[in-house]
Amino acid sequence: NVLADELFIFEIIIVVYLGLLFGSFASAIVYRIPRDIPWIKDKGGSASRSNCPNCGYKLRFWDLIPIFSWVFLKGRCRSCKQKISIIYPVIELSTVLGFVVVYIFAGLYWDQVFLYLLIPFLVALLYIDLEHFILPDELVAIMAACGAGHLGLMLWNDQIALETIFYSNILGAIVFGLLSWVLGITMSKILQKDALGFGDVKLFAAVGLWLGVLELPVFLMLSGVLGIVFALAWRGIKKEEVFPFGPALILSFFTLLFFDGSNLF
Repeated sequence: NVLADELFIFEIIIVVYLGLLFGSFASAIVYRIPRDIPWIKDKGGSASRSNCPNCGYKLRFWDLIPIFSWVFLKGRCRSCKQKISIIYPVIELSTVLGFVVVYIFAGLYWDQVFLYLLIPFLVALLYIDLEHFILPDELVAIMAACGAGHLGLMLWNDQIALETIFYSNILGAIVFGLLSWVLGITMSKILQKDALGFGDVKLFAAVGLWLGVLELPVFLMLSGVLGIVFALAWRGIKKEEVFPFGPALILSFFTLLFFDGSNLF
């Protein structure tokens, strides 16, 4: 069907474009939040502009074209020629990939808007935890708010019952959060060191709101497997014993957004 093919091409162009746009946004907050730099408004109430951290050069719009500006400038600042980390185009590509996955599984419909909005914040959480070993509360709160918005749209469209939201999603947030808190305390006492940060506990609660309580067993198993794989890779590459657990949680959550793990039990 030629019309269907043309519609697919048109939609995928939109998805990739939006992924690049939100990827640029994700890369900005990955840099700013850990450094306490305003990422929406500065103290004067105006939009906060990006600049080179080395020379202070105010970036113009042609310096901020996702991926392409980095490639065109050969990974260096236009002004001082200082190297720009490859992590920024990687973040942008990761966001594009997330958008494409959402499109494949959920399509391009207005009632999936919160699923798309979730992606840049998930990507930001993942890369911030990788670099700084923190899961900022404001990003976890936005993740939970997107979950609440998504459930609200499903309720509006009669895709979910109010009782299900209470007994599955809200209960899921409580159970996920409490269980991770108890596990963290227990493992910390056994290992005689911090095993699970409180940021991970809050992330668990946000995941529970999105997935519902029945997804807990498979989420724990998948997170555990990915955590072991990631720990081994971290020790092999970084030669460090301590590693961030957030990426394993985030990748498990993203996987279960599209696959119903509760059917396994």
